[in-house]
Parts: sequence; C-alpha cells; structure tokens
Amino acid sequence: MALRMARFPFLLLLILAIGVACDFFTGPDDEYPVPPQTNDGWETASLEDVGMEPDSLLALLDLISNTEDHLIHSILIVKDEKLVFEQYWDGIDLFFDESTPMGEVTRNFDRDALHYMASVSKSFTSALVGIAVDRGLIGGVEDPVFSYFPEHEDLKNDGNAQIALADLLAMRSGFDWNEFEYGFDDPRDSHNQMFAAADPMRFLLGRPLVSTPGTEFLYNSGDTNILGEVVRRSSSSSYLADFAESYLFEPLGIDTYRWTRMTLADEVTFASGGMYLRPRDMAKFGLLYLSGGSWNGRQIVSSAWVDASKEMSIPLVGYRTLYGYGYQFWLGRLPYGDDGVEYYLAAGWGGQYIYVISEFDMVVVFTAGGYYDTRPISFQGVIENYIFESIVD
Repeated sequence: MALRMARFPFLLLLILAIGVACDFFTGPDDEYPVPPQTNDGWETASLEDVGMEPDSLLALLDLISNTEDHLIHSILIVKDEKLVFEQYWDGIDLFFDESTPMGEVTRNFDRDALHYMASVSKSFTSALVGIAVDRGLIGGVEDPVFSYFPEHEDLKNDGNAQIALADLLAMRSGFDWNEFEYGFDDPRDSHNQMFAAADPMRFLLGRPLVSTPGTEFLYNSGDTNILGEVVRRSSSSSYLADFAESYLFEPLGIDTYRWTRMTLADEVTFASGGMYLRPRDMAKFGLLYLSGGSWNGRQIVSSAWVDASKEMSIPLVGYRTLYGYGYQFWLGRLPYGDDGVEYYLAAGWGGQYIYVISEFDMVVVFTAGGYYDTRPISFQGVIENYIFESIVD
C-alpha cells in the first residue's frame, strides 16, 4: 500500500545537509556480488554477465570509502535490462509532512528506504502527461493552457493566450520564475510565493511574461505544477497520485512512495519536486523510457511520447555537457571514444539523477544529500571514469 500524499507545509529555511557514513560490501576475493533478487520485479545479474568488469567499480567504492563527507546515498546500474550494481550509504535527507517543517532527517539508506526526488519529480509528471495524451484525456501538447482553467479566463491576455502545454513541458512558456536567487524561506522566492498562495494555479497563470512563449528556455518549476494540475483535472482524479498509481506506479510495481501537496490547496500536488521514491523504483522509470515506454511487455506510455520526450524542444547554452531540453528531461553528451555518448536525464536538486544511456543499454541512478554542500565526487566523473571504464569492448 502506498504511503500516498502528504500536505506540503509552508516552506521554512532548509537545514544544511551534512556528511554521510560509508557502508559498502564486496564479495569473496573482491568480486562484486550480484544484487539480491527480491519480489519487486527486477531481474538481477553479475557485472560479468552483461559485459562489465568489476575492477573499475571496486575502485570507485574505494574512492567513496576514502572520501570524507562524500554525500552519496546510492548508486545503481542497470545494464541489458538487469540490475547489476547496487550500493547504499547512510546520510541526511530532506523531509516534510503535514506536521513537520521541511528539514533534515538521518536515514540508514537501503533498497527499501524512500529518498527525496526533488526535480526528478518533473520527469514523472511529464510521463503522466504522456499517459493522459495516450488515453485521450488530453487533446495534445498544442492545447492552450488556459483551456484547462476556465475559471481563470480573466488572466488571459494577448501574450499568454498562446502558451501551449508543449511550452510548459519544454520550459519555454515565457512565464516569470525565480527559484535560484533567494532562499526558499524568502518571500521573494517563486516557490515561496506559490506555496503561500491560497490558489496556486491563479498565482502561476497570472505571472508576467519575461519572454515570448516558445522562444527561450527558463528553468521553471511553476510550469510543471500547472502540468500536474492539467493531468488531475483532465482525468477527474481526486489527486495526481491517484492517476499516477493507476497508470504508472502500479504497472511498474511501485507500491511505496510519497507525493506531497500544497498546504493551502490540498487538491494541488507539488508536481515539480515533492516525490519520494526508492532508488530501485527510480531505475524502473529509467528502464521504462529506455525500453520505449514498456515494462515487462506492457506498454505503459507510448513509444511516441518517449521519443518526443527525449527530442530537443529548446536548445541550452552554458550547461556543460547538456545541450538541450525535451519534455522535462535534460539532453546531453558525455565524452567517450571519438564522438561521445548521448544521454537523457531526470535530475533533481542535491544529486538525484536517472541517467538513460541508450547506446550502452544502460540506466544509472544516483541519490545524494548535496542540497547545500558541494559533493566532492562528481557523478559525471563517476560515469566517465569508472562506469564507462568497466564496460568491456
């Protein structure tokens, strides 16, 4: 039974995340053990079974064990549709519920522990939009946003009337949003203003435009929350998680999760950042997309939606290995060989990542506690220098 959703209390100052303890294991003679096979739907295998050698990954574990305050909570690798690598470390996560202000909680992380997803939630919301489109509940991504909010028709003007769902998905709506300049407890912060609003949708739809819709990328969590409400309304669900449970979580075998809601508007879900999942379930989501929207032979989201999600909807400039943004997924290229390797990514604050690397039939999951401190070990470096090095040509 899912833990369901909790109300999201008014945002207070987040407490600084601190270091984590290390706890990894190896098998006899320093061979990496096969991850345990449970009844959660995963097939597990050895690294050698999928053409990977353990030495580089054992070296990675040595690096982590010798790095103070590394802030890493988990690393999982799926190769050839099998879970082949799985490690957890204790640490401090963010936590909030109906009665507890957002703050810190120490967890002994393992495969059964929920972890805060932050903006990885955005990619799940995108999948729910796709499912709603597939089921005919949403007409299509070119639908005008205001068509789903007739009670806010008075906010529509010549500029924002043209904003389509596709613009929200690609973060090119043109709506003003600022979540980086101020702390979450600052009333000038856009998140703070959204949670303080008695009607979050009216606040989000009434924001001024800072660019012409469809023309510029602006990272905008507010737009994702509009998308979540579009799905809830179009599906006549009481809560967004009800729709997610029926059409995404249950088919994937995800039976434990949390997805928080707004304090002053209980029906509205914090769709851009309020989800808690287990890392094995994050990996299922990555494999779902790697497999063209199917899981164990069941088509959960259409292959057409998966393809559209990982196509560049808006280019990015100045994002290191990232070159574009799709439907709530980041698109990038990592150095490898002569031409590099393409990937797409669900990414969240603090070090929550689902990398999908199609060329290697691989999904890599990270969770971490780097919400304020910089992690001393780069996850991009982990992939380039250890995971890629473990692949046998």
